[in-house]
Amino acid sequence: MQANNSAASEQPLRDCRKRNRWQLRHLFQVGSIFQWTIIIFFAVTLPLILTLVYSVKSIQNYTDQSHTTLFQTVRVSENSEALLKHLLDMDRGIRQYQILEDLAIFTAFQNNHQEFVEIAARTNHFQLPPQIKKLLVKLTEDELKLYDQLLRIKGSGTGQLSKEDIKEYVQLRADVRELVAQGNRQIYIETESLSVLAILVRNQVTNSALISVILALLLGLLLLYLINKPIKSIAQAIHKLGNAHFNQRIYIEGPRDLREIGLHLEWLRQKLNQLENSKQFFIKSISHELKTPLATLMEGADLLQDEIVGELNAEQHKIIQLLQMANIRLHSLIENLIEYQQTTSKLAAMNYSQFNFNQLVQYVCAEHQLLLDIKKVSVEYQDKSVNIVADRDKIRVVMSNLFSNALRFSPQGGQILIKLDVINDRLQLLIADQGPGIAKSLQAHIFTEFYKQPVPENWKIKGSGIGLSLVRAYVEAHQGQIKIMASDKHYCGAHFLVILPLAP
Repeated sequence: MQANNSAASEQPLRDCRKRNRWQLRHLFQVGSIFQWTIIIFFAVTLPLILTLVYSVKSIQNYTDQSHTTLFQTVRVSENSEALLKHLLDMDRGIRQYQILEDLAIFTAFQNNHQEFVEIAARTNHFQLPPQIKKLLVKLTEDELKLYDQLLRIKGSGTGQLSKEDIKEYVQLRADVRELVAQGNRQIYIETESLSVLAILVRNQVTNSALISVILALLLGLLLLYLINKPIKSIAQAIHKLGNAHFNQRIYIEGPRDLREIGLHLEWLRQKLNQLENSKQFFIKSISHELKTPLATLMEGADLLQDEIVGELNAEQHKIIQLLQMANIRLHSLIENLIEYQQTTSKLAAMNYSQFNFNQLVQYVCAEHQLLLDIKKVSVEYQDKSVNIVADRDKIRVVMSNLFSNALRFSPQGGQILIKLDVINDRLQLLIADQGPGIAKSLQAHIFTEFYKQPVPENWKIKGSGIGLSLVRAYVEAHQGQIKIMASDKHYCGAHFLVILPLAP
């Protein structure tokens, strides 16, 4: 029962998370790349702007506080000095009046008293520390009390002022000096406090700037990732289309304009898939349909050659040899079409086995012996036993197509070179002929599907244009390379170099 309650409590949480993810995805899919670029710009600059505002405000507050504190402290110190000066003048003046009893001196004494009271009142309005404020209040009260006492004695007419009447000015001077000393100490304290505050403001501004930069970078990277992800998906989709992967549906998530590109790519994928299926069906159908009449032609030519229906003369034997040669060539073309269909439709699996490459070369040469005899073409080949692990059928197609091309373009009575070498655990097969060669302007196209190089006049049967494309596909399937090499004086025609690893 408890487990059921736990699962029931977790279900709303999972639903909430799923709903939040859907809302985030829906939010990201609203708008275009331009709108999201503006969002990225503001998302990156907003923390920096806030940090700048915060820094300016902090520095402004520090400046105002420094100005107020230092101004007030300095004024308190200046006023304390002024109080001491007026108090000394009052003490000196009352003592002179005690001796001379000059009213002008007493008037100056009263003026100093008035200045003392006003300065003390102005100082008391400042935001003073408690000890200074307490001392200033006591000093003001004591001075006013002494002044009132002196006025009463003078106004009573009882006689001159005595030393006892004015001796309290000594204590007042001591109190004012203490006030000056505390004011100076307060200046030092406020200066130290402002230094600590300056360090604190500097650290706060530095930390806030660092945090804002990191936050801006993280937000920028996050938003760039959200935009870059659908762009990478588009690049992957285009790459798949280029590699003829037409079966997987293309769907691009992201801003509106990128999703529209995804829809166009999906439409293109469907069209390419239809064309590919039509092409594969056509090749498969035409290849198999041609095999039946070709088999009849080959069987009929063999029956005539064996003189089953009667004796033949020399001219008739030559005609039959031409028919057999054409049958062989047509059979090779049909086999190439079937191989091409299997390769492009991904039906041809790699079946690795170990075999002797020298024996394969001899087999291909024997397969084309009739054509070699008709054109009187010889083969320069030195037997070299090389064992290789590869797909024998596919390597046979490679060898057969390259040899057939060399034979097709060789002149009457020419020669074909077949050379085997092993370098760094890689087999190098060189096939060269004495034909017209391959122009540099055509070398970039001869491995293209259905591309046909101009055929010499002495070879009437045209190729299908897929032989060399099959060669390249099968060589690359073995992690190998095929190159067009430069010709030499003796073999002035095409030079094909095939490089294959001895083992996969």
